[in-house]
Amino acid sequence: MSASEPDLSKIRAAMAAFDPSPRVEPNAMISVEQAFLPEGHRGVLDLRRQLVVGNRGMGKSFWTHALLSKPLRERLAKAYGQRLLSTAEVVVGFNGSDKVSESAPTIDEITNLFAQGKSPDLIWRAVLIRIACKQVPGSTDELLGDVIDGLKTDPNRYSVVLSVADDELVRSKKTLLVVFDALDRFGRDWDSIRSLTRALLSLAVGLQSFRSIRAKIFMRADQFADQELFRFPDSSKIKNDYVELLWRPIDLYGLLLFELLRNDAAREPLKALARRERASDVLPVAGIDTRADPEAQARVINGIAGEFMGTNKKRGRVYTWLPLHLSDAAHTCSPRSFLTAWKKAAEHHPTSAGRAIDHLGLLEGVRLASRNRLEELYEDYPWIKPALEALRRQFVPMEREQLLEIWKNQHVIEAIESNAATEPRYTPVKFTSGNEPSALLSSMRDVGVMEERANGKINVPDIFRVEAEILRKGGVAVPKRTN
Repeated sequence: MSASEPDLSKIRAAMAAFDPSPRVEPNAMISVEQAFLPEGHRGVLDLRRQLVVGNRGMGKSFWTHALLSKPLRERLAKAYGQRLLSTAEVVVGFNGSDKVSESAPTIDEITNLFAQGKSPDLIWRAVLIRIACKQVPGSTDELLGDVIDGLKTDPNRYSVVLSVADDELVRSKKTLLVVFDALDRFGRDWDSIRSLTRALLSLAVGLQSFRSIRAKIFMRADQFADQELFRFPDSSKIKNDYVELLWRPIDLYGLLLFELLRNDAAREPLKALARRERASDVLPVAGIDTRADPEAQARVINGIAGEFMGTNKKRGRVYTWLPLHLSDAAHTCSPRSFLTAWKKAAEHHPTSAGRAIDHLGLLEGVRLASRNRLEELYEDYPWIKPALEALRRQFVPMEREQLLEIWKNQHVIEAIESNAATEPRYTPVKFTSGNEPSALLSSMRDVGVMEERANGKINVPDIFRVEAEILRKGGVAVPKRTN
């Protein structure tokens, strides 16, 4: 290797040392150094847009907790041009925590209050009153249950308290942002979760009457697809202005380069590679990725892994092939899956000369990422497992009627209901409107595990199909598992 050539072995070692972030737990702290700020997430941080929708692993909990860091908010304000973020007071309204806090009710508090017959609307009004009171000098803390009881005798208290807090915030030139995450943990069944979620959404619409108080609600994609959630006056004001939390290929590759730049040993070799490819502008500076260009970005990736998934373009180009084969039916790829694939690729030996990794390593990486992604979804949506297991050794795309018949013959609906006997929320959201195979198919589409093509046939994306041992018409045999 000449002195002018980048040391790709250090880039490879850095990739092998990746630790794809685990699920962000309630009350986790996100440091400035951890935060990658893709251009595609600008709308997520817009305080005027109160509803953010994303599938598992797309960053809902990450952004919930990133917003709690004042130094990070200041960086976000600069990166995304969201001036209000720099002066915002951010408080958790709910994040699925079991830890008692001054603002957010615990899971048990919410479920118990609802079980006692407390109105969902009063529950969330009480939560916001407690949070708003902290913006008013001289206010005292109250138990959530006491605030709810007080609202029954004085219904106007909510408007009075929030108006006073809003005036104080305007005077001090601040904004109060209340963030809500883990909405699927509002209750133990979808009826109660739906009632509490609908009330929260309705209240968020009402917050638009105030100048300096806003909510930021992070919601799962399958919940957003539930039309019952939006059966309240003016629901279009929040539904039609939602932000979809997703990662474009350019964002995913920006994240990869960001993680390499965080590694002391890989930083200079990566910069040298980018200079060689005349693509230095694609390297995120301080985690901010606003200048990325796909063509320049692809040149850097080609320098790391080669251009093709083989000896020529017939097998596809690495830059486009990888996100495609890691994407779900909604054409989205989770950042964890993407980094997992590169980490596994870097562990593969031997590697083609002149590259940090090669296409054989990436193939191994995709298999591991696919397995991990399916296991992730099984945690949140355990009903996916029997639905896919029924299709083992079947070919896709298949006719819709054939799919529904397979599920019916293999008693998939009964299996899902039996498995969820002790935890009703582990059935699909739409099962409450009829436990039919068609409702299961609709739910599989909502979470991106299945797609219905223009010709009416049902397909399962490769990221789920291979690990579930489902065959593809016109494709190759399912690769054997390596362990």
